[in-house]
Amino acid sequence: MSAKRVGVETLLIVVLVLAGAAIWWWKERELGNRLADREQSCQTEVALAHRQADAWATRLAASEATAAFRAFAAGVQPAILAGRRDSLDQAVTALLELAGIDSVHVLNARGDVLATSDRKLSTTGHVGERGAWVLATTALTVRPGERPGVTEIAGPIVGAAGPAGFLWIGYRTGQVRDAARLGPAEPPGAVPGAGEGDSHRI
Repeated sequence: MSAKRVGVETLLIVVLVLAGAAIWWWKERELGNRLADREQSCQTEVALAHRQADAWATRLAASEATAAFRAFAAGVQPAILAGRRDSLDQAVTALLELAGIDSVHVLNARGDVLATSDRKLSTTGHVGERGAWVLATTALTVRPGERPGVTEIAGPIVGAAGPAGFLWIGYRTGQVRDAARLGPAEPPGAVPGAGEGDSHRI
């Protein structure tokens, strides 16, 4: 075998090795790009799932808060109209045992405290500036509370002659939302009260 032929064969082998290496590198690069794209897609999907779970849990917490308010308001209306403070005190104590309830205040039409879970309000006997917004409500109203994660809900208790008093509760929407987020997943669209939240009026 001539030296020229050996040199050509060696060159061909080198070319084939380089070509094979180039093909392998190109395939590895394509695979890496596909994996990176898939990873980015997965991260986007996970982020979207987290946002949907947060939105669902927030709606659920707001829905539970307003449901608790309406049920309690209906239950204490007769006691407010009759001025039965003992019954109101018992009702407030019972409501505080429910998950998510942070505070409860029952006021008469002038803002005097009929029953409350707040010792300070009980001592002053009047809602004062802190709850002036409550006395101005004409319907169930929701707003962010003074403490993070707490939503305040207030509204009038109406009798035959108009507002006979006001109910004002604090609800730990943050805690309830987090608990709901960690609980069994449900389709976001299946939650009652979708669209409700910590808006200024519902």
